[in-house]
Formats: sequence, structure tokens, C-alpha cells
Amino acid sequence: MAYGVCPGFRGPGEALVLDTEDVRAFEANSAWLGVPLTLLMENAGRAVADAVECRLGGVEGRRVVAFAGRGGNGGDAIVAARHLAARGARVEVVLVYPDQLYTHPDTRLNLDALRRSGYARVRVARGPGDLEPVSADAVIDGVLGIGVRGRLREPAASAARAVSESGGLRVAVDVPTGVDPDTGEAAPGAASVDVTVTFHAMKPGLARPPGSMHAGEVLVAEVGMPPQASELAGPGDVAARIPPRPRDAHKGVGGRVLVVGGSSLYYGAAALAALAAYRAGADLAFLAAPERVAVAAASWSPVIIPRPLEGGRLEARHVDSVLEEASRAHAVLVGPGLGLAGETVEAVGRLLGELRGRPVVVDADALKAVARLGVSLWPEAILTPHRGEARLLLGGEEAEPGEAARRIAREYQATVIVKGPVDHICSPSGGCRRNTTGVPAMATGGTGDVLSGVAAAFLARRASLGLALKPLHTAAAAAYTVGRAGELAYEALGEGMTALDVASKVAAAVEEARRAPLHCGWPG
Repeated sequence: MAYGVCPGFRGPGEALVLDTEDVRAFEANSAWLGVPLTLLMENAGRAVADAVECRLGGVEGRRVVAFAGRGGNGGDAIVAARHLAARGARVEVVLVYPDQLYTHPDTRLNLDALRRSGYARVRVARGPGDLEPVSADAVIDGVLGIGVRGRLREPAASAARAVSESGGLRVAVDVPTGVDPDTGEAAPGAASVDVTVTFHAMKPGLARPPGSMHAGEVLVAEVGMPPQASELAGPGDVAARIPPRPRDAHKGVGGRVLVVGGSSLYYGAAALAALAAYRAGADLAFLAAPERVAVAAASWSPVIIPRPLEGGRLEARHVDSVLEEASRAHAVLVGPGLGLAGETVEAVGRLLGELRGRPVVVDADALKAVARLGVSLWPEAILTPHRGEARLLLGGEEAEPGEAARRIAREYQATVIVKGPVDHICSPSGGCRRNTTGVPAMATGGTGDVLSGVAAAFLARRASLGLALKPLHTAAAAAYTVGRAGELAYEALGEGMTALDVASKVAAAVEEARRAPLHCGWPG
């Protein structure tokens, strides 16, 4: 069916495309920036009401039935019902689940408000048998949203069938129930609608069959997410991108990190990075280092698993054994404390060549080796230079941090964090983020090693669970976490804080971020 343009909406070809993880992360960042999810829900529901009014040519006296689930998607439908009722529609909201299950705070808030207003009738379905097709001018599918995957269970399955078989204009909130917003896969019995009103951005699954066939016309609504929510690294990048351990977790599922570093001149850097990886949630952290460094690190922190290398520094003869260790790791960190002896530089070049395509963090002396050798890297490699190291990577040229990050990412074909008072994070494809957390007291030895360890742990967590690495956003999550850990350490200790104090606050920063409000939970 051909439709005219609805004011205030964009078509699929005009909108940015974001997957579910990105939307969840940026919504949580919006709340961090002061735009609460309650406000986003209000704007989303109003957008659905606007679309219904637009497509019906007016709602005065029209009958509208909204099927509302118990999560954020149901809350959006309830808000839409309130707006439509206020415009003169005859509205009924069908609660798909028992009333006591509507515990999502924003959904509950809006459900209670709708009941108190008396604008619309609210009916609680007694069970799947009470979810039947209706004859109405418009039917709203607010049963399940972007946070749900897999087959439809009752009562959602019956509600989806009721939507599909109802008469009138059928409108889905964000995504039709049962359609995977990322892949376009449709569960058996997924709802089929005439119009889907999706929020913030186009979802990839709405443009791919069979999802596109279930979605009908797609209207993209801007609902007030500030641009900074996707530009700045924030707690949403941790809450939505760094998965908690699953309930059936066993040792290793959180990710195994191999740190390659240390030398007879630098004992502490590699150990600090390995400890930071643990604090960020890695299950195991191995340290491939000269024998004295590896043993000292394990003595200092028994959780660090030493992999001693003969001699006082990394050499070409060690590369094969390091690669064997790397084959059992989900992410590898190369660089802290290695030194710049000629054989070490040669070994770094060979090691990176053999690790090509794998999740790798390149830091400290390994960055200097890369600059000397002119090594081309890959997007899954994260470089973590400070301003001086960034200058080396650019052949001695000075550039402001944002430009340096863009150039290094492009020239080395890797993801890069240029560290500073504001961290600049860029990918070789041109995407960039910024991180503003942290304090001046972090400008001390070792904090860069903490960052590289956290970045490696976050890469390892995603790799161990088979998730796309998304190195730009994973790097942003690491930068935010370490900056926030530095803020927490400063609150406790002031100017006397050390990198070890920052590392000790990493776990607290991660847990704080995981409490960020999410419109929907982890997919499942």
C-alpha cells in the first residue's frame, strides 16, 4: 500500500542504522547525560500516536486497541494509548501479562497514570485464550521489543497472533513482536503489521526479509536522544556491550587474556596490565615475560599466571612459544615494559604479523616498535598511544588529539585511543568517539597499562561469548571505565593516588556502569 509522508518521521533510507546493542548503549548514555528513559518513552509513545493519527487521517471517535507487554515496549504502547485517548480516540489497552508482572519502572509509571486519568479502558488478559483478534480502526503491537530473541512463548505468541489477525491499521512499536531487529529473522507466529514505528534509527532487521515483510512500512522517529549519547563514551557502553557472566558460567567463559611484556628494566608495567584485566572481568590472565619478571609478578599477585621466557627481554626465539600461548587466549596485549632492544622490536613485528586479524591491544613499547617498522595492522587491533607515542606513529608530526586519532586509525588500519585529558577513539572506517572521564592525577606512570589491560579484558569477554568485537565501542567502554576508576580513586586518595589505586577501582567502575538504566535487558 502506498502512503503519503507523515510529518516528523524519516524513511528507512534517510535514517542512521543502529543495531540493538548500539541503541541500548546510547539510551543508557542519554540517561547519564540527563535525558531519562522516562522522557524517551514519552516521546516514543507520542510518535506512535502521531503515526496512527497520520495514517488514519484523524483519530477523533476512532477505536484503538493496544496490546501491551510488560517491558519498555509495552510502556511505549501505553503512552501512545494515553495520547490517542487525549485526542479523542476510544482506546482500550490489553495487558498481555498479569498486572503484577508490570515492574519495569517507566512502564509501571505510565500504566498507573493511564488508569488514574480514566482516559482509556485497561483490561488484563486472563490468559492466552483471552488474547483474541479485534476489529478496530487501529491495533498497536507493543508486546515485545528489541530485547527479545528466539521463539515466542505464551502469552506473547497469542498476542502476536491477535495482532496479525485483527482488522484495521496494525502498527508495531519499534519492531513487530517476534522479529529479530538485527537479523530480520522472524519466529514462527511473529506479528505482521502495516506500519512499524521505530525509534532513534533504522534497525537492520527491518530492512531484511523476512523481517521486512512483517514490518510493513517503516517510519523512523527521533525521540530526543542527545547526539552526545553516541559521541561520548559512557556507562551505557559498559552496561550494554560488556556482558555479565552467564548463569552457567565456568572458568574461561569470561575471557582469557595473554599479556606479553616486561624486561629486565621494567618489572611492573606488564603485571599491572594483567591485574587490570582481572579487575575488568577476565577469568584468566597469563603473563609471557622474562623469567624474573614473570616470577616476580606471580609472587606479587598470585592470580597472575606466569609464562616465563628465558633471558632478560623478548627475543625472536620466544615468538613461537608466545604464539602457542596466544592460541589459547581470547585477546592478547603486547607492549607494557618490553623495552626497545633491536631483537625485541624484531620479535614484536613478527608476533603482530602472526596475530593478524585477532583481538590484540598494542601499547607502550610495542607502539614504538610499530612506528619503527611501519607495520600495517587491522581493525580488531586497538592501539593506545599517549600524545608522544601518537607523534611517533605519525612520523614525528604533531597533530591535535582528534586529528591524530583519525590519522593513525586510517594509516595503520587499526582502532586507536589517543590518551589525554579527553581521550579520542577512532576506527579505520572513520567512526570516532570521545571519553571525558578521568582526573589530572591520572597523569602518572602506569595508568596507560591499566587501560590496555582493561581493553584486552573487554575484547576477551566479547570474543569468548562469540560476539562481534566492535573494537571502536569496546575501546570506548574501556576508556570510560578507566577514567571513572581514576575518579573513584581520586575521591578516596586525592593527588597521592597511583596506577595501582586506579586498577583497584576498575571493578567498582564496571559494576557502577552496569547499574545504568536500560530500556530493555540483555537479549534472551
